[in-house]
Amino acid sequence: MPFNDFLSRDKVLRKPEYFHAILVKCPNLTDAKKKVLDFFDQYQLVRYSHIEVLENESFDAGRSGFHDTLSRAIKKNREIVRTLVQELGNEGITAVEQLGDMPQGYQSKILHVLTHFLDGFFGIDTYFYNLEEDSHWVSKELLHAMKENPAYFWLVCIRAKIL
Repeated sequence: MPFNDFLSRDKVLRKPEYFHAILVKCPNLTDAKKKVLDFFDQYQLVRYSHIEVLENESFDAGRSGFHDTLSRAIKKNREIVRTLVQELGNEGITAVEQLGDMPQGYQSKILHVLTHFLDGFFGIDTYFYNLEEDSHWVSKELLHAMKENPAYFWLVCIRAKIL
């Protein structure tokens, strides 16, 4: 079988999907969608070939259940962080002092993904991302601002693919 024929087979190239919930400050869903899509268009660390905004799953902070949904999304990020820390421990990294001697490889890759969560870099492992603060969390100040002006804060849900 020629290599190009092999690559074009659907069974071989099932594309994984990534789901993200992105918090943005905008006056309406149209502007919120544009802000999210512009972010991905300009972002250099993650390049998706296709992004679909899930309009029916996107809503503003004034909608009932917004803060519960936001809390669950942040909790999902925290679970990812805990899993990464646990995986480092399973790999024998249990103290900061060990980082200087860590070999390049699986352990350092886990640490790399973990630090992206902690320093605010968006990655494919991100579930929730706060575009306003470049963070995987939400500050108390922004939570207050969302309560003061709920119509201006949107949780935009997307489905993305890498071809």
